[in-house]
Amino acid sequence: MVVVALTAGGCGGGARTASSLSATAPATTGSTTSASTSRPPPRRRRVRPRGAPVGATQRVHAGTSLLDVTVSRLQDPLSATGAALIPGTRAAAVQVAIRNVGGATYDSTASGDWSLLTTAGQASPLFVRHGVCETPLVDFESLIGVGETRSGCVAFSVPRRARILSVRFSPHSRARGSVAWR
Repeated sequence: MVVVALTAGGCGGGARTASSLSATAPATTGSTTSASTSRPPPRRRRVRPRGAPVGATQRVHAGTSLLDVTVSRLQDPLSATGAALIPGTRAAAVQVAIRNVGGATYDSTASGDWSLLTTAGQASPLFVRHGVCETPLVDFESLIGVGETRSGCVAFSVPRRARILSVRFSPHSRARGSVAWR
């Protein structure tokens, strides 16, 4: 017995004995019978998008302008648009209102300021030829003076199976100062 202990110690076994080596052997041979592999993988929680509910007005500092911005309605799907949709997509739209409550005149573009986040990523802006959300020749976000309110509709091309998660307004097409609705 003394000879076995010296042999194990000489082979790098340290203080382990023959019984302790055999207990760890199955784990080093790739055995798959363990408690950790029988558990199901953890469930991924869906992250709820942040933002105000549709219908809420949010105050936005847009450079030298101060705006009250409201998403009044989300139309999904948007039909009878005359839009050239890519196969596998649908049209969706956001009806909005912007009131310039102070500062300077706000001058921007709706297709750059508004975005739609879906489960498939960010949706692309869409040109609508006719209907409720027809794209105007003059953008409704052009030259909104202090005290003025402008409303309009912004359309998007959304993948057919994607869910809409949130609507975002980014003044002057910048991420800084953006607000969202869910």
